Amino acid sequence: MILSRRAALAGAAATFVLAGQARAESAFGDGAGVFIKDLADRAIGVLNDRSMPVQRRVDSFRALFLEGFDVPTIAQFVMGRAWARATDEQRQTYLRVFEEVTLLTWALRFNEYAGETLKLDKTRVEGGRVAFVDSQVVRPGRDPVKVQWRIERPRGAYKILDIVVEGSSMAVAQRADYSAVLQQGNGKVDALIAALNTKLDQLNQKAQALAQN
Repeated sequence: MILSRRAALAGAAATFVLAGQARAESAFGDGAGVFIKDLADRAIGVLNDRSMPVQRRVDSFRALFLEGFDVPTIAQFVMGRAWARATDEQRQTYLRVFEEVTLLTWALRFNEYAGETLKLDKTRVEGGRVAFVDSQVVRPGRDPVKVQWRIERPRGAYKILDIVVEGSSMAVAQRADYSAVLQQGNGKVDALIAALNTKLDQLNQKAQALAQN
């Protein structure tokens, strides 16, 4: 009888813990969905506000970008094994250029959106710490684009770690591109930084051309 009571208590405790975990995961997933919808709506709204100068739109988008993305973690992932052999100075330079390149890439991409809206589909949580938010970018007169967002909450705030567009991970694709640049540069981190600076110059030229239109 004593053993059965202990077993019953243990079972009740386990049920209570599992129920608490399920509620926590549900709250995490729901919050991640709200976070993505709000961030995307604000970003599209800012970059499509033609009453603002282009540079002001980019600056406003920068604030949203840094708010929503875990830039240092993404930057380290896409750099791959080269991060371990980079000096502190190289890392700082790389992080700065990476942030600017990624920022302008997304700013120019969102700038092309006109009338698009983000529709949430479903959210799932894995391991209690990673949420995957499935969504669709609804485009007038065109097929919707499936977009999945990978979200974590490392320090209490939701942060985007990856975006999967029609099944293709942006972070993984970026890592492959950077790996190719590093191979061509004999594994030198400075070669990657130089390539990113060249890319940044090209993006700045596009942004300036938009500002003049």
